[in-house]
Amino acid sequence: MSDYHHSEFWNEEYRENPANVWVPDRLLAGEVEGLAPTTALDLGCGSGQNALALAERGWRVLGVDFSDVAIDMARADAAKRGLGAEFLVADTSVWHPVHSFDLVISTYALPGGGKNAAIIANAAMALALGGTIIIADWDKSMAKVWGFPEEELLSPEEIAAHMPGIYIDAAEVREIDAFEKEDPRYVEGAKARAAFVRGRK
Repeated sequence: MSDYHHSEFWNEEYRENPANVWVPDRLLAGEVEGLAPTTALDLGCGSGQNALALAERGWRVLGVDFSDVAIDMARADAAKRGLGAEFLVADTSVWHPVHSFDLVISTYALPGGGKNAAIIANAAMALALGGTIIIADWDKSMAKVWGFPEEELLSPEEIAAHMPGIYIDAAEVREIDAFEKEDPRYVEGAKARAAFVRGRK
């Protein structure tokens, strides 16, 4: 899984498989329904699916990702759809926003290795007082299934432990379809486990 740590891997992935659709949207959608749309930050936004979905609901969104290819795709999609979301190329383990956000999300964007803790802590620090934070990624139990080193993935409890100053509302494992039905990799009945954490400041 070490290739996943580098922007070059993801640049190539987005070039070769631009139509790939991952699963985070379904985990996220029901979690933001009751929130008033104000400011949102998507750390590790990829090609911008979640950021643009939030923008369609009236959120003022900034998406950040270390893949310049993904950010180019997100900007093009935003322009095509007439959405005002902004996108930035940056390493989310070291980048810090100049102001806080009422909603901070990071879905399936933890690259593994030593960067995970830094990204989660940065997400927590970017959250405004009274705001909501949502982190979702593949659960630690999937490491054995996929043949990854266990330390590359985190449990919900481990994610929550890296969020100082956050009141945790939910830290749980959720079973989901491995891919969306539109994805060529979709197999009916194929499931994966996601570590889901929601909190507030």
